[in-house]
Amino acid sequence: MLRTFRLIDAAALSAVGLWLGACADSSAPTAPKDQFRTELITCQASVSARTLDCAASQPQAARGVSFDLVLGGQGALVRLASSGNAYNSGTFSSNVTVENLIAQSMNTADGTTPDAGGVKVFFNSGPTVTGGTGVVSVANPDGTGAFTGSSQEYFQYSDGAVLLSGATTAAKLWQFSVPTTVTTFEFQVFVTTTLPDEFSAIVALGLSRTPSALTIAPGGSGPTTVLLTRTNFSGAVTLSLGNAPAGVTGSFSPAAPTGTSSTLTVNVGGGVAPGVYHLTVNGTGSAGNRSTPLTLTVGTAGSGNVTVDFSSCPVDQRAVWLAAQNGTGPWTRVSGVGDVYNFTIGSGGGGLAYVVLGAGGVPSVTVQYMTQAEFTVGTLVFCPPATGKTLNGSVANAGAFDQTTVSLGGRSASVFSSGSPAFQLTDVPDGPQDLVAYDHSLVGGAESAIIRRSQNIADNGTITTLDFASVEAFTPATATITLNGLLGSEQYVQQEMVYQVAANCATAFLYNGDISGATFTAFGIPSSQQQPTDFHGLLVLASTSTGIRIIQQYNHSLVARTLTLGAVMPTPTITTLATPPAYKRLQAVYTLPTDYERSTWFGYQDGANNSVTISATFGYLGGPSTTLALPDFSALSGWDNNWAPSSTSTGTWFVSGNGGSGSVCTEGASVKAATVNGTY
Repeated sequence: MLRTFRLIDAAALSAVGLWLGACADSSAPTAPKDQFRTELITCQASVSARTLDCAASQPQAARGVSFDLVLGGQGALVRLASSGNAYNSGTFSSNVTVENLIAQSMNTADGTTPDAGGVKVFFNSGPTVTGGTGVVSVANPDGTGAFTGSSQEYFQYSDGAVLLSGATTAAKLWQFSVPTTVTTFEFQVFVTTTLPDEFSAIVALGLSRTPSALTIAPGGSGPTTVLLTRTNFSGAVTLSLGNAPAGVTGSFSPAAPTGTSSTLTVNVGGGVAPGVYHLTVNGTGSAGNRSTPLTLTVGTAGSGNVTVDFSSCPVDQRAVWLAAQNGTGPWTRVSGVGDVYNFTIGSGGGGLAYVVLGAGGVPSVTVQYMTQAEFTVGTLVFCPPATGKTLNGSVANAGAFDQTTVSLGGRSASVFSSGSPAFQLTDVPDGPQDLVAYDHSLVGGAESAIIRRSQNIADNGTITTLDFASVEAFTPATATITLNGLLGSEQYVQQEMVYQVAANCATAFLYNGDISGATFTAFGIPSSQQQPTDFHGLLVLASTSTGIRIIQQYNHSLVARTLTLGAVMPTPTITTLATPPAYKRLQAVYTLPTDYERSTWFGYQDGANNSVTISATFGYLGGPSTTLALPDFSALSGWDNNWAPSSTSTGTWFVSGNGGSGSVCTEGASVKAATVNGTY
């Protein structure tokens, strides 16, 4: 009997994605061909960042595999976690453990007697080089076997032992032979083991948290979100905080969730000594007992007031190097714990700099300058975890050359008339949400819309078919819009419309990309279908080969009106700073127009796509005079000169700014932005 399950925990430190399957049984029923689909998970390793993690899963049709059920869920059934990643003398190594998250024991057919096969983690494909050149291979496999193919290498766990529900194996050293010319590589792994019950639906519970590390001063408190990934299990899970020293307490809301998340607030008493404390978040339920680590750093009073969290990001979007600047002081490298970083910014504001190695190991350098209040408004979470619902649906009777957009709770999906009418919405917040469906003609034909208020559909539920020939569909409103301030050189004008709904001001997309001019027709929702909290958000973009200007204005009613573009962004003075010579340090000097006194950016990119982006808020600048340049990081620990464009490179640059008045879902609120670009 072969059962296949998707497994990955993005919140675990350097987690590895995998699949779990019980050993094949010659008498097992075979699923109809192509009835089921599996989601192979590509695991990525970065040599320079010393990380081993998994990127987005790729749907693949199952081939040559007999099974009767496919389940999915991030961190749902098994968690592989790595630690101690290192690269020495051509060998990339990691200590990897296997955690059992299902309600059954693994590596046993009867629940008590160990199976001889153990728990095997085998390579379905790869390793394959994705950055640099060379060949990567598994250096120390425990053996090879025929699983989904022939001669597949594997690592074996739980030899002669049962892996109980909630238990974690001892770490096993994984080694890869990696030449110095390789920067990143990837592979796909599966797990095979014996289960006592291979026929009933799998019951499982996964527990994780984001952020995975907190820095709190004595007398302070800090929050983290506990995420519960459920498989065929809806019971309450009682949460508690473990390994906390005297003076450290935790409160959960809710304390025994039946949903998928709970907020943990950690409180640190005034007498707790500074230091690093390794806590656990524990969960107890009928699916088994689970725990997930939480690192608490107790600093001196007033320290560590900024938290930057990359822990929920895919591996190629996590920082491989990070530094901070307090005021105008020296830049200092900051080491993270579980991809969470803490540092102090004083009343004079400061800077944050980090490097991300994107797809294929292409680096981007980001520098941000903000005030203390902007840095400390809350944890800076770069990739908020997806914790909402997944909903499916379809549209009917849309036009022959149309694009239909369906939005619910700020999440949207599009359907084109030339493709399938089905759609899927993911990460939809729980609770009543207003659904907006808009059928937009791409050739100037008829438009249509549907609004359903206060929809609260269960997770994995189905949205009733959105039929644009039904009585609930209505004809959108129209209005003539005049664009003021358009320059003769701005020959390319686009317009798009969003619609803000409900008390939470959720965004619903109506249409985008319509080519327009100084006067055009905008489409929206008629007053008969509106509620007082609804607002149209009309965006207009005017561009030339060297610049873009944008205005977006929010109004309740769609009526004829005039929009006025902001000022043209001035061309900055671009200079190359003399030192250091190891990489290109460009500086831009310019004055922000009044229309854009909120924030500004300066960026440049070479022919190899190495990029630099530097931003500053107007509060930090203190006035319109702006000078932005890439700092000299060459003397800081861990900095690699190859991350920035080379000193001999040529490429493109841009400078942009934005401003506005009011906030979204406020009558007459507007946002204005402009960009100018050139070459260096």
